[in-house]
Amino acid sequence: MTLKASKNQEKRSGSAIAKRAGDARFLEQYGKLNPKQKEAVDTIEGPVMVIAGPGTGKTTVLTLRIANILRKTDTPPSGILAITFTDAGVKAMRQKLHLLMGARADEVRLHTFHGFAASVIAEFQDHFVHLSRAKQMTDIDAESLIREILKGEEFASLRPFGNPDFYVAKIVGAISEAKREALTPEVVCAFAKEEIQRIKADPDSISTRGATRGTLKAEAEKYLEKCERTVFFAAVFEEYEKQKRNERRMDFDDLITELLHALQRDTLLLRLLQEKFLYLLVDEHQDTNDSQNLLVRLLADFFESPNVFVVGDEKQAIYRFQGASVKNFLMFKNAWKDMKTIALRRNYRSHQRLLDGAFSMIENNYAKGEHAHLRVKLVSGGSTPSKPIDIIRGGVGEITLNYMANEIQTILKREKGSTVAVITKTNRDLERVLHFLESRSIPVSSERRINIFSHPIGNLFFTLAEYLADSTKSDALAKTIAAGLWNVPFESGIECIRALRSGRHGIAGKIPALLHLQNKISSDSPMHFLIFASEASGFLELVAKDPASVEVWRGITELAEQLVREGDMHDPRTLLERLLAYKASADERSVKISLGTPEFQLKAMTAHGSKGLEFDYVYLPFATEESWTLKTRGTYFTLPWIRKDEGDDIRDARRLFYVALTRARKHAVLLVPEFEAGGREQTALRFLSELDPRCVRTVSLSASDSPFVKGRGPLAVRDLNPPSRRLGTSFRKGGRSHDRKILDLAKTTLLTRGLSVTALNHFLACPSQFLYQSILKIPQAPSASAEKGTAVHEAFAHIWQEKDRSTAHIEQVFKSSISAYFRRSLLPAFEKDAIVTELHKKARAIAKELQSHFSGTAITEVWTEGTFTGQYAGKSISIPIHGKLDALQERDEKVWVYDYKTKETMSVAAIKGEITSASGDYFRQLIFYKILLQENSRWKNKTIIPSLVFVIPDKKGKCGSVSLPVSARDIGALKGKIQSLVDSVWSGHFLREYCDEPGCEWCKLKKVSALI
Repeated sequence: MTLKASKNQEKRSGSAIAKRAGDARFLEQYGKLNPKQKEAVDTIEGPVMVIAGPGTGKTTVLTLRIANILRKTDTPPSGILAITFTDAGVKAMRQKLHLLMGARADEVRLHTFHGFAASVIAEFQDHFVHLSRAKQMTDIDAESLIREILKGEEFASLRPFGNPDFYVAKIVGAISEAKREALTPEVVCAFAKEEIQRIKADPDSISTRGATRGTLKAEAEKYLEKCERTVFFAAVFEEYEKQKRNERRMDFDDLITELLHALQRDTLLLRLLQEKFLYLLVDEHQDTNDSQNLLVRLLADFFESPNVFVVGDEKQAIYRFQGASVKNFLMFKNAWKDMKTIALRRNYRSHQRLLDGAFSMIENNYAKGEHAHLRVKLVSGGSTPSKPIDIIRGGVGEITLNYMANEIQTILKREKGSTVAVITKTNRDLERVLHFLESRSIPVSSERRINIFSHPIGNLFFTLAEYLADSTKSDALAKTIAAGLWNVPFESGIECIRALRSGRHGIAGKIPALLHLQNKISSDSPMHFLIFASEASGFLELVAKDPASVEVWRGITELAEQLVREGDMHDPRTLLERLLAYKASADERSVKISLGTPEFQLKAMTAHGSKGLEFDYVYLPFATEESWTLKTRGTYFTLPWIRKDEGDDIRDARRLFYVALTRARKHAVLLVPEFEAGGREQTALRFLSELDPRCVRTVSLSASDSPFVKGRGPLAVRDLNPPSRRLGTSFRKGGRSHDRKILDLAKTTLLTRGLSVTALNHFLACPSQFLYQSILKIPQAPSASAEKGTAVHEAFAHIWQEKDRSTAHIEQVFKSSISAYFRRSLLPAFEKDAIVTELHKKARAIAKELQSHFSGTAITEVWTEGTFTGQYAGKSISIPIHGKLDALQERDEKVWVYDYKTKETMSVAAIKGEITSASGDYFRQLIFYKILLQENSRWKNKTIIPSLVFVIPDKKGKCGSVSLPVSARDIGALKGKIQSLVDSVWSGHFLREYCDEPGCEWCKLKKVSALI
């Protein structure tokens, strides 16, 4: 027997063992299902709709059904397409599939809708030639394009006097909404014109009494104005699409719309996908939009009775208004008359009184007899003792919050394994809760979005920008001094502020950093100046103290980068003015903030963020009309099929409340404050009176229930709003609270986002560098070496996409790609010009030397993931590891992994770090990539050959390629270093450790921050 035949036999034997193990796991899980769940898993042929309410085990049903298809048919895993609404949903399903099927789970196509569209466009590039090298637009790009279009005279009505940008963001939002509902500019325009004619001809639109008799009623006239405005919007929409195509740019929604257009006109592509995916499964179907539904229809229409499996619950539609979500279910029902409907009635999460109370409330969303097949009443299948939902009424917000905090602390002490969630409707209320819990030193884990313009660090930055843009703004300078910038002693700061208030000049002489900044603003590049200003003013030191502040600062720098690219700026003052103008015109710009670690028992979130989660105890602290049913902002354009009926906003809020309430397993508590901190009266949420009274217990609190407000009236309470609302708050908070926040962020980052080899190299070089670059991710000005490397990587990715790989064509593509990259680079002009000149000069030698390297085919920019399982204090800790591989080539049983280095060839000793001046970072990269590929089911059984390709020709004009063997000992040594990192983070040592480099900028920053 040959070696190859022996390997194939081993593979077949291994596959058979894996299949038997998978069958055993499947049968074990299948045996736990109830009859309706089994029916859903067993019905693998034909169209099926499953009505799955909260806690009915829909993810288990979906994954077992996928496993059952593979057991009972000869369909390959790649022939199954499962689409869900969020990345979290994809991850949860993939994890459950792994437990059932092992490595074969990686071959099943699990995607979000956008992820699926992107994968098809990448896989079938020859069917999307017009998208080759298309650039993804940012929201700033989209707004900029709309702003340019509106300069046309025909759009003067969309540029109101005094605020010409008023409609810019609204148009971008409406275009996105239209695309999600598969609406074209032509359809929107035709609809608006038809509506105009209908209104004018409708007798009900004409007033029949008073002074306005015979004219349009006010409401009709207002709607007519909206329709006329929509006609102009449709023209802007059409021009926007046209200019995007001409400039080869794509916005986020284009992924799905481009795929839809291709499937509607390219019958070969449609057949390829229809023949490829024999089974379609769609999760969270109630929230899908018309574009997504059309995509499912196109893929499924190959068969008269397609194998489509949709799962959802109309009562939990939180991203579509009620009429649209009901339409989702009816559309598929009408499309495939033989569609089987299976209702999962048994809930394994909540007890019966909670389910009955929630059901009686959500029933108010329907008229008598309406959509009866969607209104499935749930029956508890758990053993949790039934108890009433608590409604807690209190005088002021702090009384109810204090009650909640005491209850939570009791639960956390009494039930170590129990989970608790605090759920709010809005981010504003979530901020209030987090501020209160922090004041009580109750550990909480939370993810929320923060507006960079209203956060205190954002406020401080824009105050600083105001002064730097215009040095006559002495009030702005005074505010920055008062907030603690410029590193001046307290007494000097007071003296400066008094001098500024009295109108005296010459203050800059007392603050050396100011003089330096005034000199650099006229000569530096925009982004370099912004980063330098943050360091020189002391702003960066304040930012580094708080993880949330770092995220806000990163959001500001990302905004700045987009503005620089959009406007091709070369002047720092122009950037500062543009940032201030953007803040003045934009409603908000949010960044995601994490607090605490995933292992905390207590979580806080918005109701939207709670979807798909479950907890033992759920608290809803602001169950008031003001928090849950505030009027939404009006719309400015009218789009077909997207109009809401009267009462839809309340029905939407009721469904969101239903989702929040049904997260609870053991108990739910609804808190109703009667007054806000400022004394404004609050109204109990109407949904509370809709709960079945047999399922509710009401408790009234008095002022004596709060130790903070004893003996005071309802208005004399602490401000519950966090200090982020008040300018001038001191950010100089140190000590254990600060360390705990940083430590929680570090753990959360590793547990959720994982570890890259770059982060590992940062840690080994300097724990401070790891803290600021890999955990806090402090924004930095672009460096010439990094930009040069990125430009070369992008050029090589383009070369791999070309069919012509001749030396001349490689040189041409390389030059054009390098030039294109540096046209949008943020480096100063002199640095960009120098790099472009250098690389163009070396392009021919690079093309000649690497022409053989580019032969054949390769996968570029390969993202791959794995898991490292370590130990700390006897506890197993699993963190994801990940990396992006520059290029990967498969030949028979071997896989070459290439990492491009924009430098001359290094010796093997230098690569491995065996000489004094070398760090060994590059060899660690190769080991890391081999670990990742060994965990990937596609490549784990192949011989992996990691290689470094050195791009810059040496003195002899040669570009070297070095392949290094990676031994089991090398892998063991690297895993030991990862374990050292885990030990240092979980013990907190990395916060107190410094490197041996005397001039290390990161250690200096850490030492300065420790003093603040």
